[in-house]
Amino acid sequence: MRRATVAALCGMLVLAASLAGAGEAVPAGEPAAPPPLPLHSIEGFGGVFLTETAYLVNPPVGDNLFGMPAIAIDGTEIGDKYLVMGSATMNVAKRFEIGFSYMHFDLGDWPGEIKDATGIGVDDDLGLTTVGVRALVIREGEGDTTWVPAVTIGVRYKNNSKIDDIDDDLLGTYGTLGYDDNDGVEYTIVASKTFAGILPKPFILSAGLRSTEAVHAGLAGFTDDRKVVFEANGIFFILDNLVLAAEYRQMPDEIDRLGDLVREPEDWWSLALAYVASENLTITAGFAHLGYILEEEDSMSFLGQIKWEF
Repeated sequence: MRRATVAALCGMLVLAASLAGAGEAVPAGEPAAPPPLPLHSIEGFGGVFLTETAYLVNPPVGDNLFGMPAIAIDGTEIGDKYLVMGSATMNVAKRFEIGFSYMHFDLGDWPGEIKDATGIGVDDDLGLTTVGVRALVIREGEGDTTWVPAVTIGVRYKNNSKIDDIDDDLLGTYGTLGYDDNDGVEYTIVASKTFAGILPKPFILSAGLRSTEAVHAGLAGFTDDRKVVFEANGIFFILDNLVLAAEYRQMPDEIDRLGDLVREPEDWWSLALAYVASENLTITAGFAHLGYILEEEDSMSFLGQIKWEF
């Protein structure tokens, strides 16, 4: 049922963006593909680490229908836990971005703490899969409409394959805290605008809303309550090939605390530097605050990403 819903919503996105782009022609003599920005967010769409921009990744050049794929590998350490993420995108007709990501979440000492407290053993890792599509419904304005931002709308399906097993192992205890399911659907709308002539180099500001049922972005499962949360980022060019990014992502607080074993989510933020090494390669490093992830507070985590556009 949920997969059918996602398919229907994706179809609606395609129709909406097609209508919005009707009658537009690709300009003659269009320049070659731009540098490999934006980055991939952890959910596999164009953005920074934690949040998205309205700019799509690796659009096709000239009259081509399909852009070349882009892939990225991310990693971060959260206390004694760690996340490793792989993502891929494909751009269609400069209007659609198909995104995929997989996050492997090693739970560190948490399974041992659960066993010490309850005598019950649980899995020591989780896997979160995200697949979805975004549609560019408003192109960024030029000339007399330069004030108009680019706007995308998106839908994505998330599945955390092992979280049900953990709840079953704990005899439904996790479910009593607010956990309801191992999958969920998210909807996003994001606006982005590039500003030039104000600072020595251009900068980009983005803001968006996300409708979600996810706990810790889905890393800790999903609830049956849908919340709308805010996110934003700023991207500042220091040099033509060096970018400073700052971002903020609000987290819904839908999970109750269970002593020191499960804590309430906190909002996320990060600071990062991205180096454009070539027309294909971007290398990024930064720090993030992810709040409590299950029982452990992440005061500051190192983030790294390598992204390649074919």
